[in-house]
Amino acid sequence: MAAGRMRSTRRLRSWIVDQVSSGKYPGVMWDDEAKTMFRIPWKHAGKHDFREDEDAALFKAWAEFKGKLANGEKNPAAWKTRLRCALNKSPEFKEVMERAQLDISEPYKVYRLVPISEQGVLLPEPKVKERSSKKLKRKSSSSDCQVIKIKTEEVTSQLQEKSCCLHHNPAALTPPPRLTPPPPLTPPPRLTPPPLFPTDQDSFSVTVHYLGQEVLKRQISGPDVRIVYLPSSSVPPTPAALSRFPRILLPEPPSALPASEELQALFTLLPFMAKGIALTSTAQGVYGRRFCQGRIFWTGPHTTTPGLHRMERNMESVLLFSKDIFKQQLDLFRTNGGEPPQCSFTLCFGEEFSNTEDPSRKLIIAQVSLPWAEQQVENALSVFNTLSVFRTLASQSPLGEITLNLVTVPSPSSELDACQTN
Repeated sequence: MAAGRMRSTRRLRSWIVDQVSSGKYPGVMWDDEAKTMFRIPWKHAGKHDFREDEDAALFKAWAEFKGKLANGEKNPAAWKTRLRCALNKSPEFKEVMERAQLDISEPYKVYRLVPISEQGVLLPEPKVKERSSKKLKRKSSSSDCQVIKIKTEEVTSQLQEKSCCLHHNPAALTPPPRLTPPPPLTPPPRLTPPPLFPTDQDSFSVTVHYLGQEVLKRQISGPDVRIVYLPSSSVPPTPAALSRFPRILLPEPPSALPASEELQALFTLLPFMAKGIALTSTAQGVYGRRFCQGRIFWTGPHTTTPGLHRMERNMESVLLFSKDIFKQQLDLFRTNGGEPPQCSFTLCFGEEFSNTEDPSRKLIIAQVSLPWAEQQVENALSVFNTLSVFRTLASQSPLGEITLNLVTVPSPSSELDACQTN
């Protein structure tokens, strides 16, 4: 599979090399003498001095090469997004952020041609004569070890590089120096009294929206889950490096999202969600702890103060959902009806968010519902409906009382025996 992936991206690599070497696109040039890095103009299409025939020339050429201009498409922002996605998904290219110049009059980005030895892929084996097969078998074990080592080193470097504080304008950020990996999550101490609900009922249902569009929905059974982002071109970490928490991976933005400034900000934000947020359920409630450098705001049914609720990085875990308050609300609902207790909370990544704002206008929203709590509400609703029927019957009685006559219902087997006897 790795070899197939490499062959599918060779078309882009050879095309890029040809275009950069041709010199026919303004601003597209090699960035070093060894010709291992190249520049691409990166001016925003909304700028007053934007020139489509120059600033978007390479993007348009790629769209034409891929056959996307057959219907007369004229959208420079979409052309740029298409090429950027191709470069980011290909293991043969890597953005060199420290060499980019985005705050000048003629901004540009720099990409590096990644050697095959650093891509963590296997070259397809050439056809050999049958008598050479034994030699290939003896060499395979050592080559496999080398590939595994390459994959591990690649993932380690990528996870260390994906760190940056995200402010109001995520598209204008540059990453800070590399940070050491965070310590493993230590959830709040579990209380000695028995939990309000059995631990085997703990579960999470996570729905993720990008700019109001649902892109992922996953359910996790158990008391823990971690929501993180890993680039699609990354090689999964080795089992020894995995967290003990099940993970939900934030996906790449779908192609159905229209090209816009918000979409560019979304592409910028996602890498800063590496290391993510961990959720853990205890007897007291559901806690969250932030590890990523991108900011996280949250809203929930049990907040005691109005306004914004920000989760600080690598600080104490935050109580997002209280099982004690939920149980009180559930008892009240079971007896008196009314509004059922809420069974979910909302996480907003990278932007400020309060319960009065429209979540569909945010870059990344994760709606976390608790199936075990929803089941409790359904059970309470059944009890309330049953009590309501009894109250209605009692109100129709002159004495305000009801009498239940219990009748024994024969089992189907007993009726069958009686029929056979007769």
